[in-house]
Amino acid sequence: MTAYFRSLAARFFHRSQTENDLEEELRTHIEHRVTDLERLGLKRAEAERQARLEFGGRERFKEECREALGGHFMESLFRDLRYGGRMLLRNPGFTLMAVATLALGIGANSAVFSAFNSLLFRPLPFDAPDLLVRIYSTKNGVPIQGTGNPGGPSPLDVRDFARSNHTFEKIVAYDTWRKNVSFSNSGGEPEQMRVGLVPADYFEVLRVRPMIGRLFSEDENQEGRHYVAAIDARLWKERYGCDAAILGQKIFINDEPYTIVAVMADAIPEWMEPGRPGKVEIWTPFASTNLWSESSRGSRGDAALGRLKHGLSLQEAQADLATIAAGLAATYPIDKDIGVTLVRLADTRAGTLRPMLLLLAGAVGLILLIACLNLANLLLARNAAREQELAMRAALGAGRNSLIRQLLVEAALVSVVGAAASLGVAQIAVSGFQGIYSTNLPQLVSVQIDWRVVMFTVLLCVVTAFVFGLVPALKATRLDVIDVLKQGGRTGTSSRSTQRIRNLLVATETAMALMLILIASLLIQSIARLERQGLGVRQEHLVKAHFYMPPARYPDSAAITRFCDEFATRVRALPGVMAATITTVYPPTNGWSQMLDLPEHPVSRIQDVASAEFGVTDAHFLATLGIPLVRGRNFAESDTAVTQPAALINQEFDRRYFPNSNPIGQQVHIGPPKFLQIDAGAATTIDNADVTVVGVIGDFRNRGLALDPQPQIIALYSQHPIVNYGFKDIVVRSASAPRMLSGEIANELHRLDPDMPLAEVQTFDELVQRQTGDKRFTTFLLASFAIVGLILAVVGVYGVVSIVVSQRKHELAVRIALGSSRGNAIALVLGQAMRTAAIGTMLGLLGALAVQRLIRGFLFQVSPVDPITFIGGALFLLGVATIASLVPALRALRIDPAQLLRQE
Repeated sequence: MTAYFRSLAARFFHRSQTENDLEEELRTHIEHRVTDLERLGLKRAEAERQARLEFGGRERFKEECREALGGHFMESLFRDLRYGGRMLLRNPGFTLMAVATLALGIGANSAVFSAFNSLLFRPLPFDAPDLLVRIYSTKNGVPIQGTGNPGGPSPLDVRDFARSNHTFEKIVAYDTWRKNVSFSNSGGEPEQMRVGLVPADYFEVLRVRPMIGRLFSEDENQEGRHYVAAIDARLWKERYGCDAAILGQKIFINDEPYTIVAVMADAIPEWMEPGRPGKVEIWTPFASTNLWSESSRGSRGDAALGRLKHGLSLQEAQADLATIAAGLAATYPIDKDIGVTLVRLADTRAGTLRPMLLLLAGAVGLILLIACLNLANLLLARNAAREQELAMRAALGAGRNSLIRQLLVEAALVSVVGAAASLGVAQIAVSGFQGIYSTNLPQLVSVQIDWRVVMFTVLLCVVTAFVFGLVPALKATRLDVIDVLKQGGRTGTSSRSTQRIRNLLVATETAMALMLILIASLLIQSIARLERQGLGVRQEHLVKAHFYMPPARYPDSAAITRFCDEFATRVRALPGVMAATITTVYPPTNGWSQMLDLPEHPVSRIQDVASAEFGVTDAHFLATLGIPLVRGRNFAESDTAVTQPAALINQEFDRRYFPNSNPIGQQVHIGPPKFLQIDAGAATTIDNADVTVVGVIGDFRNRGLALDPQPQIIALYSQHPIVNYGFKDIVVRSASAPRMLSGEIANELHRLDPDMPLAEVQTFDELVQRQTGDKRFTTFLLASFAIVGLILAVVGVYGVVSIVVSQRKHELAVRIALGSSRGNAIALVLGQAMRTAAIGTMLGLLGALAVQRLIRGFLFQVSPVDPITFIGGALFLLGVATIASLVPALRALRIDPAQLLRQE
């Protein structure tokens, strides 16, 4: 070992001395042989000549000696790297095209992997995150869609889970609400902020400790003792300048003073609460008089979170809570058929993006294959042009392994530069989709290029260099040296096998590019139909804003009604306002369901109880939203708090609950039937009122864009004091751009109440785009990948046709000299290119048909085998391929037969 390192040091640090020693040793050996030959009777001159002939080439012996020294491989590698670098610099066109190809292919993969890494692989920012579990309620095995957090159980069910389980350290129920917040150290106007309503154990479950201060106590979970708050570190910095005396200061939430008792680390990401948009920056105790009333057991929509005990599996916890849920279902009628399911918190991070990430992974896989096939084609073409050089090096003694190593090193250099460029492409892509979609998809905020993404990129670089550089290298070094050297500098055509390989690569690229084009086209059509479908309302020129009337100043339904009526009247008087309504109903989502008791259809089992989407509004609802009245009458100004409550139902309600009778004049009880024994008004979202159906209105989307309309019943807030809460939306139809009115609407609100903020201002189009954010994100990326795939396929077609024209120009010259027209020469070249493109198109159509089942679930009112899309996509690709082939094929017009044949 010591001798090896000594020779290694001599090789790299004493190179001149080593070379001198080699020369001296070789001279000595030859001198000894000359002496021996002289003893045999040869003259000096003849002996020297004979000795040199016996020893052969001096350089060959030197090379053998160098190989025996340490570090020969490293020196050869460095030499190959230097030579490869010079060759790439001498061919900037090839180098730029190869690097750009790999940058696009690997960059797209790195960008999508960064999303995978951040949303699926990176650990959550909590202690022992694998023990954190989401708890969802199900009905007949299907997750329940609550008013806030989808599938959230009631706090009473969560309390019983926490008391009776054997597998969790702690379980908590919590919620978040938008509330009016003002700061004592700020003279500015109040603003609506997202406030977390959490029990004392919430932070213990997450194991998040305060930076300063203390956590909530159990006593502070009780009504009247809950006026304490915790704020996050960002709010502390931005609002209070990291004031160390923050503890004990007051903030006003819904006009009630809360004392700040803690500053929490900024460790709870926004995606944790998918039911309501916006980051939580303030937490208060989860306290309510009605919250723990038995009558509120059926009030779903709160979030539930638990921490498993160490050593227990998710399956054991699932079985444990399922047993408890079965007992609750047997005990309480409202829990009939209600089950429970558990999901690790980390598995909810991706949310609706999880299946779409898998689709994107398949798409970028195709992009990478297209890029690699393009690189292989470029290398095949370049190596074919270097036949003379490779043959000369082989004739001078270079072995095939040495030539293969040299070509692989050059491919590796291209891959390394391409990988470095791909990280820049990935960063641009990540920054781009974060800037566009992070508002609707808060999970994307955490996506970043970290060491895992860099390692993934390096791995792709290595695989690309070896796999797609090896085949061209093997093909290029399978030479007939004598035949190649006989050809001299003339350019001949490639062998049939090489041409078949190139055509196969281009056909495969074309097929995969067509698959991407077709899938992207189907998704674009799907999202267009989803967003532009008839939602049951007139969508143009609508704007919505949210406001909240705190109980401290608006203690009863009468006060809320007076304020809403006055506010709406003032807004209707504004210039440019065509109509305005105060409502809790705003398509395409409703989010508020009520049980119903229909006198014509008495029931005795919980599973037979009728239900419908519910909301309260004023008499201007239909006129503002443009919903048609199908039968009966609309609300009227004569419908007041002292008259018989009136209600409007939609056509789906009529079809489902009054299929054989006229609904006009029918009585409906809004609220649970009496046999359920739920006290009126005890739960926070359950009404208890008898109404008369006065009209049937057209259906509108009320459970999201993709679901059919569900039964809907709408009442007047003035006639329903139990559910006439302080949270309301104002919806305005304008004569022009609706956003322009937001300032005037806010001014009218502040004239009525200077301390009431106007929040969540958005047009109808913005709301629709928000609901399709995940689909728009996927469609945007897939369309981008389809464009990249098309560009790479066009480059491949262009490159192959260019090579064909270059290598067959002597043949074309002969044809033209013998009388063939130049048009026939162009047709000959185009014919070969279009045959390849046609084969690729057929393969692409078959590939798209093969994967249609995988994309069916992503489409809305679009067939995954839509014939117009398939035919149009195929014709489009063939047209682009024709143009890409025609440009280099036109070079045949510039062929001068006399000049080329004279060169022969």
